[in-house]
Amino acid sequence: MKWIIWFILICLGLVVLFLLGAWGLGWLDALGNNPNIAIAAGLGILISSALGAGLMALIFYSNRSGADEAAAQNQRDFEDRRGRS
Repeated sequence: MKWIIWFILICLGLVVLFLLGAWGLGWLDALGNNPNIAIAAGLGILISSALGAGLMALIFYSNRSGADEAAAQNQRDFEDRRGRS
């Protein structure tokens, strides 16, 4: 479970580095001179990237932990019981 936190932090670090590089190269000049817009855009990108990285980490964790197989078996058992009645 600890690797999920590291995965999310590394992904967030990469996004922050990309945003800083884009700002340094002037790619964010299209946002105008209003710093509020630039901050809002940066936070939006950062939060959506964190959400995506977190959900992907949970998918990998769920797959490795065997929870998917247990849920599928429960669903098959439920369908079998329902079909017999």
